[in-house]
Formats: sequence, C-alpha cells, structure tokens
Amino acid sequence: MSQEEAEGARVRRPRRARGEVVAFPPKVKRPKVAITGGAGFLGSRLVKALALAEEWDIVVLDLAPGSNAPAEVRHRFLDLNLPHADGTVYRILKDEEPDVVVHLAAIRSPSLDTTYSHELNSLGALHVLAAAGEAKIPKIVMGSTTMVYGARGDNPNFLTEDHRLRADADDRFVQDFVEAEKHARDHQRNYPESHVSVLRFAQVHAPEVRDYKAKYFESFFAVTMLGYDPLIQVLHPEDATSALLKAVCLGEVRGVFNIAPEGVLPLSSILLLYGALPVPVPHPLAYPLIEAAWLAGLALAPGIHAHYLRYLCVASNEKARNVLGWSPVWTTLDSVLESAQAHRGQDRVLDWAALEEAARRAAYRYEQRVHQTRRTPAAEPPVGTPSEKEAVS
Repeated sequence: MSQEEAEGARVRRPRRARGEVVAFPPKVKRPKVAITGGAGFLGSRLVKALALAEEWDIVVLDLAPGSNAPAEVRHRFLDLNLPHADGTVYRILKDEEPDVVVHLAAIRSPSLDTTYSHELNSLGALHVLAAAGEAKIPKIVMGSTTMVYGARGDNPNFLTEDHRLRADADDRFVQDFVEAEKHARDHQRNYPESHVSVLRFAQVHAPEVRDYKAKYFESFFAVTMLGYDPLIQVLHPEDATSALLKAVCLGEVRGVFNIAPEGVLPLSSILLLYGALPVPVPHPLAYPLIEAAWLAGLALAPGIHAHYLRYLCVASNEKARNVLGWSPVWTTLDSVLESAQAHRGQDRVLDWAALEEAARRAAYRYEQRVHQTRRTPAAEPPVGTPSEKEAVS
C-alpha cells in the first residue's frame, strides 16, 4: 500500500463513538445501630439477626467482639465499670453517630459483688443514657426484666405495664434494674425529642442459657416454699430477639413493654419435667436458710430473692402485641420442654412423646382456670397437633 492510499484509509476510518456518561445513583446511607453488650447472649443474637437483614450498619460496644459475629460487624471496646465510662461512651457515640442505641449490657444473675453489679446494671445504664442525650441519639432501646414488678401475694395473674414496681427494697439485684428504668424515664423527660423503649423480658430460658434460674431448675435438689407453688413464665430467646428487632426497626415508638410468652406453668411442674427433687421448707426458715447458703457461696441467689419462689410475678404481653406488633411463637411449655429434654437427654426410661402430650393437656386445663377472667379463652388443641413454633417453621 502506497503512502497516499494509507493516508486515504486513515481519513475514511469512522471516528470512534464517544462513550456515554453513566450516572451512578448516589450511595444510600444505611441506618446505624450501636449495641452495648452486643457480645452477650441476647446481644449476639440481635447482632446476627440485624446482619441477616442487611439493612443496618452495626457497631458492638463490649469488652470483646462476639463469637462468630458477622464479618461486617465492627467492635469498639467499652467497659462500663471503668472510671469516666460516660465520657468514653460519649466519644464513641459522637464518632459513630448511630441512629439507634440498644443497651443490653447487664449481669443477669445475682452476685455477691453487689458493687460491681450496681455499677454495671444501674450506673452503666445511667452512663449510656447520659452520653446518648449529649450525643443527640434519636432512639434508645433498653432491656429490663419483669421482676421489677416484684413477687407479691396480692399480684394479679397478669401484670400490665401500668402496675407499680414493687420489688423488695433489699433485693439489690432487682433494684438495680428498677433504678435503670428510672434513669430511662428521666432521660425521656429531659430529652422529649428522643424515643426511649424499655423491654421488660420475662425469664429467658433455653438449653444454652446458664444463668442462676437455669441452674436452679437443673439442680438435683431444689428448695421450695412449703405450701406455695407460684406460676412461672419462660421466654424463648428467639422470641426475645424478635421483640428487640421490632423495637429497633419501628420508627417513633416509646414506652415500656412486657415481653412475655403465652402460657404459664407452676413451679412444681417445671421441677418435675427437669427431674429436680423439691425440698419444701417452711417460709420462716427458708429465707434465713437460703441467705446463709448464699453468703457461704452455696446458693444461687440471696434469701430475699426467694420471694420469686413463693409469690406470683407474671406479665401481660397485650401492649407489646398491639403497639409493637410482636407476638411470641414459643409458649412457656414449649421452652421448658425443649430445655428439660436437652438437660435429661434422650432418656429411655422416659417416653418424651407421651410426657409432652400429658404436659400439654395439663397445661391447657390449668390455663383455663388461670384465664377465667380473660375474654376469649383459647380452644384446646387436638392430640398430635404441632405446636405453633412447628407450624411457623
């Protein structure tokens, strides 16, 4: 090809089309949640549930990262028992700027070191709330317990959120949660633009739970009050986690909510299912006996806490159903049967299918008497009908 032909070919070559400018949509900032106690039992479950939704940026504020936490979850060191913990929380919140703070850092079993428990359960909540107020956090969710109502002989069958908190003043373990709730009320009054939700959990129980109540049920001998057989509620961790998700994800929700299961069981029935041998003791002797064992390091709780082995303390979940749209999947009996069977194993001496059927029938008859004042009692399920949790799954 001659030089003239080559130049002609270059002239005739079509010009390359210009590339079009692609307009990428702006990156949407996901809401952020900071969880104190995010490495604990309920906190780690909440972290995994939020990560599974893939809608939140998650920051865990705890002594150490949670085991098997999702890779995208970040961790910031926080020890609420250290001096000036409120300043540490404030700096973290100003740095992270979360949309929601979930406070779950607490000791869930009585301790002989009451100072440490008080600093974490009561003052820890005060530090987090004060820092959240200064950092202008718009939404706070805090965990508590239904034990703040107190175990009293004149308690109604199902306590509502409007009922007075009458926990014994000498029960320091429960009083710390009462004080934490007072801090939450003060925060809501001082920062009316904030939305504070307090979730009062019934006793959370599952095979992997190792708190003092689980150890009591699993003990070979269990001290009980002679002539008393209080009703007990047992909440499954899956239901507790779903309630936390509702409280975090719902917008302008504030107030106190009982997170309690459907159904109750007498203490004697729970001990029977676990195979624990009740040791009835007259109550004038039981309190000093348990207190002496507690001080000697042999008991699981102080003597004054034995009120919960004597009197009723069960809560209504109606408000949580109506406002949060939350409903439990596991009944008290479901949770107890799961934990009891895991504790006793596949014991060939026991026919667990027959035992479960007998327990469900007995629980139904018992609840009919307990719920006589309720408007719409539930119909008896036929034999062999799967439980609600089985139907959902």
